[in-house]
Amino acid sequence: MPNSNRHFSIIVKPVGAVCNLRCAYCYYSGKPSVGSSAIMSDEVLERYIKDVVAIHGSCAEIEFAWHGGEPTVAGIDFYRKALKLQAKYCAGRNVLNTFQTNGTLLNDEWCRLFKDNNFRIGISIDGPEHLHNVYRKDVYGKGTFCSVMRGVELLSKHNVTYNTLTTVNAVNEQYPVEVYRFLSEISDYMQFLPVVERTDCSGKTALPPGLYSEGCTCGVKLADYNASAKGYGRFLCGVLDEWIKQDTGKKFVQIIEATIGNMTRRPAGLCVHESVCGHCAAIERNGDVYRCDRYVFDNYLMGNIMTGSLSIMMESNRKFGEYKLDNLPSQCLHCDVVDLCFGGCPKDRFVSCAKNGSTFLQNYLCEGYHEFFRHFKSKVRIATNK
Repeated sequence: MPNSNRHFSIIVKPVGAVCNLRCAYCYYSGKPSVGSSAIMSDEVLERYIKDVVAIHGSCAEIEFAWHGGEPTVAGIDFYRKALKLQAKYCAGRNVLNTFQTNGTLLNDEWCRLFKDNNFRIGISIDGPEHLHNVYRKDVYGKGTFCSVMRGVELLSKHNVTYNTLTTVNAVNEQYPVEVYRFLSEISDYMQFLPVVERTDCSGKTALPPGLYSEGCTCGVKLADYNASAKGYGRFLCGVLDEWIKQDTGKKFVQIIEATIGNMTRRPAGLCVHESVCGHCAAIERNGDVYRCDRYVFDNYLMGNIMTGSLSIMMESNRKFGEYKLDNLPSQCLHCDVVDLCFGGCPKDRFVSCAKNGSTFLQNYLCEGYHEFFRHFKSKVRIATNK
């Protein structure tokens, strides 16, 4: 039976990894294409909505999270069908539709749909033009900044609520203040996602280490567009300092809010820095369900919603979520920021370390996490005691 007290965050990818851009660091590029149809069928769409409603039991609010690839590629009529199905199955519930897009295909019609149905939009943008265009290019190899900003302007024109998602990479990590100031001009809510990818000898994204991990790691190397551990930490410190200086209580930065949550013993709301995960999953266009969007590999396939129970799959995902804490290296338990970091995402625990005669896998971003969380503890304590 569904657990009425448990909330799930299940993203759905109606066009799989299909996208109109060719961002250099895209972590879908190394994964196999899922399903033969370009767009999720009506049958899978209806089952997805019906099952997501069912697993939430008596929860008052249900989230439908539309991702890609690029979800606008599915076409606006696809989402009109989805809205009709939500009305059919979600009677008496609050429905939240979140939609992560690169913004380049938006027009007035899209924005009216978003506004009329209270969609919450995420726009992917990596900072001002000279930084955004380094890695975020179209199929012709041209920068996409101007196209993204046209989308942002359309959302603003129609008063659509949106936030920004910025990848922190090898280039923009050097400009935290410039990136933050640019984003603060266009956004009240910001997310920063570090780029950490490994490629195998063929150039495809490597299988992350962790639960059920198998396969050869021969030739695995770090991608050259990755954020560095030090650079990511310094970037977040720069963002925090700017936020404290001028935007406390005005702008909301996901990792800052999550850290305050952990410091005050409230849910962080960010799986990377929660003690356990496992409440998230990803559904591909053919109905396949994976344990996490960053683990869309055969090793982590739980089943298919057309032939199995989504409720059973998500209950079984508890083990995957508990792995995050259960397999945290003992060395981490003695760290002064473990209660804020929780080891980060297991996909990034691939740096082999040796200490006191034992060998363990440490998070690639560990050094950066140390710097940021220690800086946060000192700065936020001063800011909140004024």
